Amino acid sequence: MKIIPQHICIQMDGNRRYAKKFNKNPLWGHTKGGENLEKIIKHCRKLGIKYLTFFALSIENLKRSREELRHHFNLHKKYIKKLIVKNDNFVKRGIRFRVLGNKKLLPKDEQKLIRKAENKTKGCDKYFLNFCIAYSGREEIIQAIKKIIKSKIPSKKINEKLVKTFLYTNGIPEPEMMIKTGMNPEKRLSGFLLWDVAYTELFFSSTLWAEFTPRELDEMIIEFNMRERRFGK
Repeated sequence: MKIIPQHICIQMDGNRRYAKKFNKNPLWGHTKGGENLEKIIKHCRKLGIKYLTFFALSIENLKRSREELRHHFNLHKKYIKKLIVKNDNFVKRGIRFRVLGNKKLLPKDEQKLIRKAENKTKGCDKYFLNFCIAYSGREEIIQAIKKIIKSKIPSKKINEKLVKTFLYTNGIPEPEMMIKTGMNPEKRLSGFLLWDVAYTELFFSSTLWAEFTPRELDEMIIEFNMRERRFGK
């Protein structure tokens, strides 16, 4: 591969459909999706991709059943404990962990774990692993506007660079690639990083997330290298 993107963002869609495919409970599909997430993260680290951002749970998803949400939250806590809080692998590998979204909407115990993981890895700067949880791209922009107003910044000083500093993604470069799985035939952004993906190359896969492979990711990166990125020029 010629160029390895610095930042890839991924929407992990299709876990419930994956469970349905095998006549399983939707919760089983989310568990399998979590297992595949570990494989993809490991592969991306081997490739040298510095920034990874995953869309794990939208604000709209918070309207789902209590049982499904409880399973989501338990999966989040399981992996945060396993990969970060209870061992030093992230710190040793220089991986910084961040959650982007309205964390106040999450259960208190999950908020506490997130804070521990973020604080533990805040000095890491080799790789950056971000998860959008309780996230909405529109809500992110609205919150940024409110913060700008509260800061009483004169309108003449408001530009793209300044707005970025008020977003959840402050300090994170715009992604070169956005991948969304489970898209057949529909294709949509679903409110993911709306400000940051303005010039991002979009990739839609019919593969359900739990079945998405490192090989398919490699093929997308090869295609990325074949595309001409003009940025409006």
